[in-house]
Amino acid sequence: MIASKQRNTNHDAIASIYDLKSLLERHDIVLEFIDKLILKNIPEGAHIFDLGCGTGQIAQRLLKRGYQVTGLDSSEAMLNVASENAPDAKFILDDARFFKLPPTFHAVISTDVVLNYILSIDELKNALQNVYDALLDNGIFAFELYIEELCELDWQNNQSSGGVKDDNVWVDIWSYDTENKIGRKDTTIFQLVNGLWQRSDRSFFLKAYSATDVKLALEQVGFKEISMFEVKEDFGVDKAFENVCFICRKQLDCTSS
Repeated sequence: MIASKQRNTNHDAIASIYDLKSLLERHDIVLEFIDKLILKNIPEGAHIFDLGCGTGQIAQRLLKRGYQVTGLDSSEAMLNVASENAPDAKFILDDARFFKLPPTFHAVISTDVVLNYILSIDELKNALQNVYDALLDNGIFAFELYIEELCELDWQNNQSSGGVKDDNVWVDIWSYDTENKIGRKDTTIFQLVNGLWQRSDRSFFLKAYSATDVKLALEQVGFKEISMFEVKEDFGVDKAFENVCFICRKQLDCTSS
């Protein structure tokens, strides 16, 4: 399969309400397990790459702890909000599947199941390779992911959720293609603009990868010390985190003297 080098800009439509939709408490929970898995194993003031940084909520929290942060997202509208939330971070407009950076970072993180929006295993490998290339030797990569074994039942049940704020109303409805293992989230948003309610509709697609396929892809790229944690079970999170966290390292360059 040949990847199209067009950025996925679908999240532009929800950038203005993203921080309303996602409970900010969630970001604090995410930072807790980033702390356990990564921050205790990298130098103070290390450079962290936030892949799929969205509105910069995690970047903001890492900056407050004294880390250097570079974030990447395919949505320009998301990055505009991120620049307000985390003005001291550097942000790059690009796609996880296609970006190219030299070995720069002590750690790479990817939260909010960003990599599930990549819909083929070949393109997922491209993204993993790009991360590998951007890490310093012995650098750490940790990312959240929905995996087939945990998420399929929820997606098949056509769950819905929504919210109401002063100027925004939204609803998300899930469905699932069992043959292709693709979850679909249909989002309808009503926003009050200049005294009038405006409606927009977007569909988001997420691939349910198996844990085995993800581990194999990481190994093929070259990552070592691969571990997987169930966020709810292994980190004692009571909230609705039906996802896992993978953590791995870039192998040391044995050819350098």
